[in-house]
Amino acid sequence: MTVLRESPWYQEILQEGVAQGIEQGIEQGIQQERRGSLERILKLRFSEIPSEISVRIQSLTLEQLEELMATALTVNSLDEFSQNLPN
Repeated sequence: MTVLRESPWYQEILQEGVAQGIEQGIEQGIQQERRGSLERILKLRFSEIPSEISVRIQSLTLEQLEELMATALTVNSLDEFSQNLPN
């Protein structure tokens, strides 16, 4: 096992795995930040957010969240916002 750990291939595979894990962690952190920002915008504009909207926001991709941030700033009501939520 020690010989395997010292091999250049093992080290390369290990480094690729670590780099991929770091990248995924960063993306998940950005996604969480966007979810929080979107909910803060909605709370500032419309007070309370119904739980069904919060639940739907939790399942959105980073791209969807970014698109919806602009929507949250321009809609006139939570009903109008929820109509723009992807299914």
